[in-house]
Amino acid sequence: MNSRIVFTGVFLYFLLGLQALVAQSKVDFAIQIGDKNINQDETFVISITVPATGNSSEAIQYKFPELANFQKLGISRGKSSNFQNGQIEQRIIYSQHYQPLGVGQFYIPTDEVSVNQQSQKFEPFYISVSPSNGNVVENNPDEVSIADEVLAKANQPFLLVASNHIRPFVGQGFTLKFSLFVPENNTQDLAFDRNDIQIPKLIQQLRPRNCWEESFGLQVEKVSKVEINQKKYTEYRFFQATYFALNNRPIQIPSLSLQILKKEKVGGEMKSLPIVFKSPALLIQPRSLPNHPLAGKVPVGAYELRESISKNQAKTGEQLLYSSSIIGDGNGILWDSKGLESDYFIDFNRLSTQSSVYPSMDKMLGDKSEIIQIIPKQPGKFALKQYFYWIYFNTRTEKFDTLRSKINVEIQGQPSDTRLNTSREMEGLYRGLENLNSDDVVWNRWVNWRQLANLTIFSIFVVLVFLVWKTKK
Repeated sequence: MNSRIVFTGVFLYFLLGLQALVAQSKVDFAIQIGDKNINQDETFVISITVPATGNSSEAIQYKFPELANFQKLGISRGKSSNFQNGQIEQRIIYSQHYQPLGVGQFYIPTDEVSVNQQSQKFEPFYISVSPSNGNVVENNPDEVSIADEVLAKANQPFLLVASNHIRPFVGQGFTLKFSLFVPENNTQDLAFDRNDIQIPKLIQQLRPRNCWEESFGLQVEKVSKVEINQKKYTEYRFFQATYFALNNRPIQIPSLSLQILKKEKVGGEMKSLPIVFKSPALLIQPRSLPNHPLAGKVPVGAYELRESISKNQAKTGEQLLYSSSIIGDGNGILWDSKGLESDYFIDFNRLSTQSSVYPSMDKMLGDKSEIIQIIPKQPGKFALKQYFYWIYFNTRTEKFDTLRSKINVEIQGQPSDTRLNTSREMEGLYRGLENLNSDDVVWNRWVNWRQLANLTIFSIFVVLVFLVWKTKK
């Protein structure tokens, strides 16, 4: 009987512990379907949003479906924070990008996205893909030129590592593409030779060491029709990533060798003969930023500001919502996220912040979006540019520049300090809670109550073992 009691206690303890582990691994997530009307140069996006936890993002295991007539590209990651019910809610966003393989209207049947072995289905829908203007490689004065000895063999395939910039500024993004180009009038019978072994080794050789990398995540070669110097080619792109140089040290991309099989008739018998293509070496020389106190502290790139406000005319004490989105090809992780300071005229409260990095055609773009609550306290006309501005180094003008809000608001009514508004005062008590250390409040979280329950069960188990041992004596 005593042994049976001990066995039952041990079984219950481990069963409850297993349930706790399973509960911890479960993740509540939501699926977002992107724009269903795109052109052939754009990507279709399926995103998932999961709550941020104390664990690293690598603990999240996810799987996006394969879509017919679309090719998987990279997965972008972003973070968002929302102010709800007096608390900050942090979330992580994973977005799978799909490149259309043709033009037309495509039916996507119901499928599912998995996160930590949990699955959610989405409803079927159609994606409309319109034609693009064609993918033509233009002559850019700052873009790497194809070596003359390569173009001299215009009717021959060639291997190339290309960059859209060979003299980028430190912190400016430059995109490397590793591709094999085969002329449209090629008559050779070619086949790839163990690319699953060759390509990963070659990618390790070309990756710069003193750079921040944002990969396009090509899992298989991307095949497309391109035009170079008025000659048509089929491009087999094996790798693409955007890099941000951390210093002005030269970046040397070595010559790479790729083995291809060529089928020829030898002695009346078809044989596959190996041939090797070599890419020219490539030198990228980052330029130092001008001497400035903000050099290395602000993003470097070309940016634009998209903004909106709920209304341009309001009364004192009335809530306005201001939305901003800064989009560009620079490293947006350097955007300053310091809190807005309210003043005598206006109260500010940041409701939501979201940042993401995603591929767009041949560039890697960053997007930082915010939603700000504005509560005017004094009547008058206010230009929001004195409150909302972002400093960066403009790679087009090669100078430090500032994006400023262009929105003006007109406030009417009585000054809010002439009377006591208790409801508005209570709202002020909750502002700034995002700056508090949430770790100081621990026992109101479900995970801690679960740990307390586990501790209680373990204590009961210890008491049972002690009673059994004492009974035997």
